[in-house]
Amino acid sequence: MTSMGVIPVLGRKIGLRNLEQEGEDESLKLEGDIGGGLVLQRQISIPKCYPKFLHIDSGIIARNVGAGSGGFSRLVCLRAHPSFTLLHPTEVYVTFVSINGSKHEIWPDSGEQSFEGDLRPNGEWMLVDRCLKLGLVNRFKIDEVYKCLIHWGTGTVNLELWSEQRPVSKESPLKISHEYEVRTIA
Repeated sequence: MTSMGVIPVLGRKIGLRNLEQEGEDESLKLEGDIGGGLVLQRQISIPKCYPKFLHIDSGIIARNVGAGSGGFSRLVCLRAHPSFTLLHPTEVYVTFVSINGSKHEIWPDSGEQSFEGDLRPNGEWMLVDRCLKLGLVNRFKIDEVYKCLIHWGTGTVNLELWSEQRPVSKESPLKISHEYEVRTIA
C-alpha cells in the first residue's frame, strides 16, 4: 500500500494508506503509535462477495516493548466506539438477545448501560430506526468482546465493544473483529 499522509490525533501521528484492492476486498488500513511500544491498527474493508457489509478488524500490537518488561506491555484495553447520528432520536432503540437468551430493547431514556458476562449480546446487536424502518446490525466475535456499552448522547448513540484489559506482547495482541449491515425492518 502506498502512503497517503499522516494525521495528528491527540498528539500522536496516525498513518493513512490508500483505499485499494487486496484480493477480493476493498480496504483501508489505519495505524497509530499509542506509546510504550504499542500500535493501534484498524483495517476497514468491504468484501466483494458481500458488498452490503462493512468489516472492521482492530488490534493493539506490541512492536517494541521496553526492556525489563518480559516482552509484555502495560495493561491495555481495545475499544471500538463508533458514534452514530440519529435522524429520529425518540424513535430509535437498540435490540439484542443476550448470551443467556434474555431479550433486550434499550431506548435513549435508559441512559448509558453496559453488558458483561452472559448479559452481553450473543454476537450481534441492532440499532433500529422505527421511522426509517431500517436497522444497523453490528456483528462481532463474542470471545473477543469482554463488555458492550451503549451511550446515548443528544441525537447520537455509541455502540461500544470493549476487549478484556490485559498486557499484550508480540505473540498475544488484542483484537476485535466486527461488521455492520443495514437491514430493512418490517
